Amino acid sequence: MIIDLTTKVCQEEIEEWLNTKENKYIASGHIGTHLDTYLKSSIPLEYFKCKGVLIDVSEFANKREIEIKDVKHVDISQNSFILFRTSQIEKYRYGSKEYFHNHPQLSQELINYLINKKVNFIGIDCAGIRRGEEHGPADILCEENGIYVIENLCELNKIASSNFTVYTMWLDDSIATGLKCRVIVEQ
Repeated sequence: MIIDLTTKVCQEEIEEWLNTKENKYIASGHIGTHLDTYLKSSIPLEYFKCKGVLIDVSEFANKREIEIKDVKHVDISQNSFILFRTSQIEKYRYGSKEYFHNHPQLSQELINYLINKKVNFIGIDCAGIRRGEEHGPADILCEENGIYVIENLCELNKIASSNFTVYTMWLDDSIATGLKCRVIVEQ
């Protein structure tokens, strides 16, 4: 079974936000499902296909940070794609204030834990792995360690198997700090 985890975005939903940005081209890379690459590093082509690991934290993600203790029971192998299901995108429409306001986030300790595990991608169904001013620095820390954060995923609730492969397609862009991508699961 093939599942597309890519969030579809309508122009009307983002037009108002884009009009507030100085550089609409740069800003447009951060809309919908995308990966952040503030350092503009070259993503290895081998990252295209990864073993997927789904971690469902939807029961508590809106109440507290997602911590190491929440993933200790999960086998996280090197080069895998870790998907966090917070249900944020299921509860609130993408583009709405509720979706972006006070979204779930990973603890800094958990981010460091995943860096030490040497995963390829950290994916999440909300606006980022950290909020506000901590958003960019968290993504940069990951990128410095060869890990890329993919935000605004959807349909994570449709992944039924613990054995699945994630295919990630992105277009390199030497200017953009956010690369639109398509993320597909095969289970």
